[in-house]
Amino acid sequence: MTAGIPQPGKDGAQPPWQSLAIISNSHTPYRLALHLRIAREIPEIRMFSLYTHESSNANWKFSVPPEINPVRFGEGEDCGDADKPGNILREWRRGGRIIRWLKTNDIRLVVVMGYNDPGRLRIIRWCRRQRVPCFLFGDSNIHGDRATGWRALLKKLVVSRIVRSCAGILACGSLGKDYFLKYGAQPEQIFYFPYEPDYRLIASLPEEKVTEVKRRFGLADNRRRVVYSGRLVDVKRVDLLLLAFFAVAEQRPQWDLVIVGDGPDRAKLAAMVRPEYVDRVIWAGFIDDQAAVSAIYRASDVLVLPSDFEPWALVINEAAAAGLAIVSSDVVGAAAELVRENVNGRLFPAGDLQGLIRALLDVTEFETIDRMKAASPGMLSDWRKRGDPVQGLRQALSHARTRSDNV
Repeated sequence: MTAGIPQPGKDGAQPPWQSLAIISNSHTPYRLALHLRIAREIPEIRMFSLYTHESSNANWKFSVPPEINPVRFGEGEDCGDADKPGNILREWRRGGRIIRWLKTNDIRLVVVMGYNDPGRLRIIRWCRRQRVPCFLFGDSNIHGDRATGWRALLKKLVVSRIVRSCAGILACGSLGKDYFLKYGAQPEQIFYFPYEPDYRLIASLPEEKVTEVKRRFGLADNRRRVVYSGRLVDVKRVDLLLLAFFAVAEQRPQWDLVIVGDGPDRAKLAAMVRPEYVDRVIWAGFIDDQAAVSAIYRASDVLVLPSDFEPWALVINEAAAAGLAIVSSDVVGAAAELVRENVNGRLFPAGDLQGLIRALLDVTEFETIDRMKAASPGMLSDWRKRGDPVQGLRQALSHARTRSDNV
């Protein structure tokens, strides 16, 4: 069940604040990059990466290094099943197994990623009773808080109680902060802890990789490209992007659309492509090689994310790091931090086709596109100064120590 766990001191105990468990649903590339940073940049903390399930909504293929001390509790299980009614008892019991592990390994600080299953709620309750500081991570943002009527009242009751049970909140950005403020978190209890990609991989990508990927997917040197990267599901609104691309295609004859990803809407979306544009819409499919995805970004000019809702959206970070202009709907968490109107991209009202068309026309203007692309790395640099997750975790640890000293 465990791998790569360092041994405790000679007396068998961990010094205060030295042992941290981060409880996630599954290992993914974006979690790996962050956990590696924590392990390397906060060496005074012995971090363990606990995974409640084996797989997520994408078939990523990568190895988990022992450096992040992985501990698995759900071999062969999919995290998408965690909140299904038939699995309530199973998840509750899993929470109990994790609690026993936390006690056995003398864990002094816990980060719980999410609160949407009985096991996590059990862990949060145990931490409160045992006075183990527990920080709740959530990528929720205020634009996704759409419950009404009795559902809104019930959510207010439940989420507010969970927030009060935790030592603090780790939010992805300003829209996430607004969400948790609504449910009773105090400003001084909220710390930025956003998802982030492996920025070094994107920055150090050799030109040979870009050339190879362009050849692999038929990306001609004399073309400019709009790229979408993500699952092909209704909420992502790739259908809206296709309609917008068709609307501007005649005015932008040198531009193509590249769609990276797969999902249940693939056939329906492919059927939307008009015959005259078949050669200008490239379906790259799901790519499990992050370097290849980054190479597609580097071979493109504009990232478009037209989602009806997106809690954070790591692709926005990736696009900014790769030097793309960015067009996003206004409900995307990362876009609130990384897209500045008419500087490195455009925001449009979610679901607004005409708004997306206008945004696409603006950013693909010959006089505009290169200026916007050049501005994106600066937007990213500014955000990383304000929202660095390692710094946010350090602030959370300091907050926990202060609270402990005052008890």
